[in-house]
Amino acid sequence: MTTLRKKLSLTVLGLALAVIFFFAYSFLGLSVPNLYNSPDESANAVFARQFAVDGRLYRVDELNLRTGLEGLVHPRSVRVVDGFQVPGGFLGLPVLLGLAIKAFGSASLPFVTPTLALLGVLAWGCLLGWLFGRRIGIFGSLLLLVNPVWWYWAARSLMPNVAFCSLLLLALMFVVWAPFFRTIKGRNQDGWRLLRQADGALAGMFLGLALAVRPVELYWIIPAVLILALIWRRSIPWGRVVVAGVFCLLTLTPFLILNQSLYGHWLMSGYGDVTSGVSETTQGGMWARLLGPLRPWLFPLGFAPRLALANFWTYGLKFFWWWSALFILASGYLLLRRQNRLCSVEQSRRIKSFLIVSGIITIWLIFFYGSWQIQDNPDPLAVTIGSSYLRYWLPIFILSIVPLAVAFDSLSSKRFSWWRSLVVWMVLLVITIISATAVFESKQEGLSFVRASLVDYRSDIRTVLSLTDSSALIIVDRADKMIYPYRSIINPLRSEQTYQALPAAVAARPLYYYGLTFPLKDFDWFRTNRLIPYGLDMEVVQEIDENTLYRIFCTYSIGSTDLTLPKDVDTTESE
Repeated sequence: MTTLRKKLSLTVLGLALAVIFFFAYSFLGLSVPNLYNSPDESANAVFARQFAVDGRLYRVDELNLRTGLEGLVHPRSVRVVDGFQVPGGFLGLPVLLGLAIKAFGSASLPFVTPTLALLGVLAWGCLLGWLFGRRIGIFGSLLLLVNPVWWYWAARSLMPNVAFCSLLLLALMFVVWAPFFRTIKGRNQDGWRLLRQADGALAGMFLGLALAVRPVELYWIIPAVLILALIWRRSIPWGRVVVAGVFCLLTLTPFLILNQSLYGHWLMSGYGDVTSGVSETTQGGMWARLLGPLRPWLFPLGFAPRLALANFWTYGLKFFWWWSALFILASGYLLLRRQNRLCSVEQSRRIKSFLIVSGIITIWLIFFYGSWQIQDNPDPLAVTIGSSYLRYWLPIFILSIVPLAVAFDSLSSKRFSWWRSLVVWMVLLVITIISATAVFESKQEGLSFVRASLVDYRSDIRTVLSLTDSSALIIVDRADKMIYPYRSIINPLRSEQTYQALPAAVAARPLYYYGLTFPLKDFDWFRTNRLIPYGLDMEVVQEIDENTLYRIFCTYSIGSTDLTLPKDVDTTESE
């Protein structure tokens, strides 16, 4: 009876925490629905809704078929292929979100990732429980629940990283922990035997969805799986693994077909040629040259070890210094304690396999993503919680939980006095408070700041939409994430392609520019050198906070004017 009560208490507590953190993870979705802080999130929302309505992952804007505007009319994170606007990333997340909308309605959109995040926490706890013991699984799940990187990117619910990790953890849980097999073990009826394969089928489905969301992570998943297969080759449930492989391929096949139809190749994605955005330093530095022809295959984003280590120090260690300190202290404590403790052969093998795989994954992710010079923020010197490095390194933060969970379990063991257990739970409470503060109050991109910015944006964008006709074409620099898909978009203004397209754009639709207000000197320079030579001009429609909506219009009869740029025009930008 005592055991039953204990299990019931843990279940009730777990459900209570799940409800609390579901709302914590859904902070932005509940407080500012249908508003997004990045073009990636906005594009995922647009195509998820499109997919839910008619099963399409493309949009048509006839301006992309007009001479002089071919392929230019689209926001960031959206590409134009053969005149169609298509996702500028991987297809897995918009399809997954679209299916959720189809099943549960449009209001479910911001809550898919928070739900997956909670399922990922559950799967992580089951995995650690299988590897190291039930108590470690409980501590591990609690630590993942409150980890600041996990928490933040679960709240940014239309970004793919938490969804990917959750789906991968679920796949691992069904392969390793095998809940269906555990439940029906020993029952030999034909129906029960068939149900035993449910673990493999679900594992394959979740793995296929994870790879559809972020196929680029295959770079480290494949070597990790091969190493685990080598270490555990004699005890691997091969039947379950084969079933998982078959269902993984079945799940991936529709996405490969979609890639072929949208991008022209079954392995192509919305990112196109990623090497085009890689700097010459990371492409052709000394370390990159040592890899020779293997570099584009192994490190398509470039290979610059010094830059990678510097980025990892800044974002992976220094930004959440208190988490790094806890990891170091816990690891040191466990190393000292292990000298006085004997492990069984099975437990020793599990520990070694975990350490080897974790080390390989960590090293690979540091150099793979750290070699890429990412600038998410308009301020290149800003180091914020919204940096893409943090979400790309999310698997590292997940793996770093294990030493903390093991140390917490050891310190709260019954062998020690009650006050040590109290200290452990107090530390966990402090971690939760510090994490919440970091997630909500971090400068510039904490959730509270993001919410405030989105509320301001909403008011400004409503003004822009009220001042422009629904057929208008608006040139923007960063406001595309809010204006699209309500208006046609060209991005950015300061581009030779945009300048050359201005006459055709004015001839096609009412044309506007919405961005930071021009200083008077720059406004005059822009009119004189970029507009008047084309027979165009610009006027202020309305100032909106620190931005301004401008109208660009013709000063000539369109049918009789040559639209080419005169050779004597000054094309250098104003200082």
